[in-house]
Amino acid sequence: MLKYIYNFYKKVRRNLIREVELYDVEFEDDMWNFKMKLKNFWLTKKSIKFVYISGESNLELSHHVNRDNLTLKLPLEYIHCADNSKIQMLSDGKNLVITPNRNLRGWMGRILKSKFFVISAHKNIRIKKILDDVSFKEEVTVENIFINYEEMILSLENKDIGNLKEEDVSVLAISGNAKRTFFPRVVDRNKLVCPEMDYLSQGKWVLFLSIKDVNFPLVIDNIPTQGFDTYKHKVQVNKLDTNELVLHVARQKIKIDHIGLNHNGEKVTLAIESNQFVEDGNYQLIMNDTRSTDFYYSLRYTAEGLECDIPISDLLHNYTRKRFFILLDDEQPIIYQFLLKKRHRTYLIDQKLVYDSQNVIYDFYIRKDKSLGIKILKPKVEKVINNIKELNVSGYVNNLSNFIDCNLFLYVEERNSKDYIKVPIMENFSVDLGKYNLPSLKSKDKTIFDFYIVIENKDHGIVRKEKIKYKYSDYKKDNYYEHVVKVDEYSNNHHFLFTTTPFNNLKIETFIIPHYIDIPDDTSFKDDNIWLIGERYNTAQDNGFVLFQWLQKNTDIDVYYVIESSADDYVRIKHLPNVLEFGSDKHYQVAFKAKVLLCTHDLENILPYKPAKGFFHYENTFKVFLQHGVLGRKNVEYHKRYYEIPFDLFVVSSEPEKREVVMEEMGYNEEDVVVTGLARFDNLIQKDKPKNILLMPTWRDWINTDEQFLNSQYYKRYLSLINSDELMELLDFYNVNLNFYPHYRAQEYFQKGSELTSDRVNFITLGSKTVQELLIEHALLITDYSSVSFDFTLMNKPVIYYHFDVKRFFRRGILRPVEETFLGEIAFSESELIKLIEERLSLNLKNYKIDVSGVFKYQDSDNCKRIYDKIITSLHEC
Repeated sequence: MLKYIYNFYKKVRRNLIREVELYDVEFEDDMWNFKMKLKNFWLTKKSIKFVYISGESNLELSHHVNRDNLTLKLPLEYIHCADNSKIQMLSDGKNLVITPNRNLRGWMGRILKSKFFVISAHKNIRIKKILDDVSFKEEVTVENIFINYEEMILSLENKDIGNLKEEDVSVLAISGNAKRTFFPRVVDRNKLVCPEMDYLSQGKWVLFLSIKDVNFPLVIDNIPTQGFDTYKHKVQVNKLDTNELVLHVARQKIKIDHIGLNHNGEKVTLAIESNQFVEDGNYQLIMNDTRSTDFYYSLRYTAEGLECDIPISDLLHNYTRKRFFILLDDEQPIIYQFLLKKRHRTYLIDQKLVYDSQNVIYDFYIRKDKSLGIKILKPKVEKVINNIKELNVSGYVNNLSNFIDCNLFLYVEERNSKDYIKVPIMENFSVDLGKYNLPSLKSKDKTIFDFYIVIENKDHGIVRKEKIKYKYSDYKKDNYYEHVVKVDEYSNNHHFLFTTTPFNNLKIETFIIPHYIDIPDDTSFKDDNIWLIGERYNTAQDNGFVLFQWLQKNTDIDVYYVIESSADDYVRIKHLPNVLEFGSDKHYQVAFKAKVLLCTHDLENILPYKPAKGFFHYENTFKVFLQHGVLGRKNVEYHKRYYEIPFDLFVVSSEPEKREVVMEEMGYNEEDVVVTGLARFDNLIQKDKPKNILLMPTWRDWINTDEQFLNSQYYKRYLSLINSDELMELLDFYNVNLNFYPHYRAQEYFQKGSELTSDRVNFITLGSKTVQELLIEHALLITDYSSVSFDFTLMNKPVIYYHFDVKRFFRRGILRPVEETFLGEIAFSESELIKLIEERLSLNLKNYKIDVSGVFKYQDSDNCKRIYDKIITSLHEC
């Protein structure tokens, strides 16, 4: 009955949510017409309106509705001077979300007034001018096209372009916001040989001839449609209605007639039949694990087709989903994606087996793209803590019957040292943690304990280790469910607070008030002139430290910087006045009195006690979020709803960041958010011209153990890059070095597990230089999603982004469209990345022509002053 009610509710809800899909754009001489489908607009069609927003101007656009079809008209005269603009759709004053049709993705651009504009749909319809450093002229005609494996030869009309010089010529391919540049060979003065066409990804690509920063659309007239193969793709040469040369790029696919499976002990035999197999071809099966590595298996011929044996251990590796490809390893190798039909599903049945002391099901299935995949179903463990009283926790664990000869434990694990208390439990359990010496588990005075349910096999090996949720979780960063104080033999007060993570997992936050700390009788009074500032508890090289130094130099504020004494940065700054050792007597005394608390992260990092109501009148402080980067990419956990006492002031760098992210997405009021720029931007002063490349990736939040890291795609991708022969040749040719600065959590792994094959690549160890020093000392930055790219862009230097795992990284959503915050070029594979590096090196590391107005309001050295002025003004208004 409950399932019926739930399904009915889902159906009703689907019929109530209004959806808008952009499915076509028609281009006229003086007008662009946007075609949309409306869904669930029962009574609100008359209230719809569209507003074109460009800079400070807002213009209402006309539209026409015919049943559920809507046509929106945009006069081209509105766009002439706009670099970036957008069209908002409103109904009853509320902004509606516009999504693109799947078939619309790809070619969505037009030349207007010698400039190139790209159209995209992400909540709003967005119109962006790209390639602002080049102009677009009249078309050049392609007389003929010759094609072969991964190569295309274009024969151009001499009357259009004269004699071509190879050093001046490139071919530009554009697909939506993506662009690729080829450096062709010039043959017979007017023939271009374009190699490595596999550099293009799936979609529609329109080609332009580039001669000294002038782009000419390539057009074809009477050339018949033709195609050629690359390693991964099948490319069809065609033309648009306007005769522009377009390449339709699609995956190589092989139609499968039948698939057979035979589970036999420690292996699975996979039999494949297809009438497209080449006789005597050398075929291999590739099992692709998108999170780690690829497995290759030789396919042998049988009377029916091809088959191979796959070890069960490979299939279940990391318990991750995998997909399959077929490689024809010939003189011109081709990798094929399976093309399956629904009727093959009968051959892809669930298989059950005991593996790693648990019942596991693996299932070959047909993916949405009609290819072959496999998913692994481990037995789910239902677990919850449903009662907390003082230090006693109670709960239950279900579904243990799928574990063979296993025992159950509750782990309480210290987050830093990984030391733990191990308590044997039953399916229904109640554990009194007061019986255990919790203070002895702490590696430092202020730390966190995590709760895990652990299942061990008969040999004491861990079969499963999972965090456990609290049934009545109400997650906020500054709340708690139970608070217990324990006094040790030295009369120190150890505070234990039960709290939860953003995923509702239970944890204990603990801090100490040492016996020698003199607590004032009245901690409600806070001194407006005493400020406490910091970053992460173990760093001093970001916005916090820059602002701290500026305040000391330019104001009379009694400002203190707090950092752990064990941090590498502490050694560098401990001689400075007002630098506090975290947890010291002086730190407590300043924390009790400080009116203004400023941090780049949560205030946990700068207070020796819990930042929550009731702890030494924390509610009387003025809280400033300095940030550690420009927001707009990954969803961060600083939403106002996550705090009982939220930040009083939230620092941002632009109006779009303020309104679209911090106000609309994170729930802050306009008066809470100040556009000042980040403090560290003041120090981005380029004195000497650099020449080297900095590789600086960020972390992946799904990596939690050593084993996960060493088996991760993240680790293997960057190992492959820093040992790439192609990249080393490039660095040698241009006499440039690549300096690799891994994320602080990855430093040890890369330094221990990497044997560099060239002196051109160097590791930069944590603490040997500040991040700002590194950014200033390099000419090109390669990162993935790190916000340090904004600092680099602000210095007018080029950034290349490496997005091999973009879908997983943004699995929880992205706050602003990719093109608004990733200012530079994006590579999705190692080969693309190396090509983009080569392009920048060939141009003497010249920056891309980009518009930064949507990211930075100010490009000066007054960011610290603006932050200080805003705080002082706010304090006076309190």
